[in-house]
Amino acid sequence: MANKALLSIDDDPQILEIIRKAAVDLGYSAETALTAGKFMTAYSRVHPCVVTVDICMPDTDGIELLRWLGDVGSTARIIILSGAHPSYAEMAQRLGQAGGCRDIAILRKPFRIAELKHALAPVEPGQPTAPNQQAIRTEFGVSH
Repeated sequence: MANKALLSIDDDPQILEIIRKAAVDLGYSAETALTAGKFMTAYSRVHPCVVTVDICMPDTDGIELLRWLGDVGSTARIIILSGAHPSYAEMAQRLGQAGGCRDIAILRKPFRIAELKHALAPVEPGQPTAPNQQAIRTEFGVSH
């Protein structure tokens, strides 16, 4: 990854800080945003290789941001964060892929730091780029 930058949007500042710290631990430069406007402004400045998007936020639906990322031709790996019913995150993933975002993973809230770091880990050549949620849960012994 040439530009190892991460951009994260969530309406919970504590979640953003957890993501920022985990990303910095993995060698990313990390920026966070609480609103869609700040996210879009930061995106054009940072050009991240990884983006985390909370799906359920008060000012903007994360699905709208996935559509926007597709519209701007984003090639970033996208990690959908959601505490909602799993089918909602899966629907968001399919809509994002249909809109042009190819590399989308889902990380269910609440998540463990180890799960987050696994999802953020650089991809080895020949490996899938979007971590499979079930594989992450199996690796870390989570049954739901």
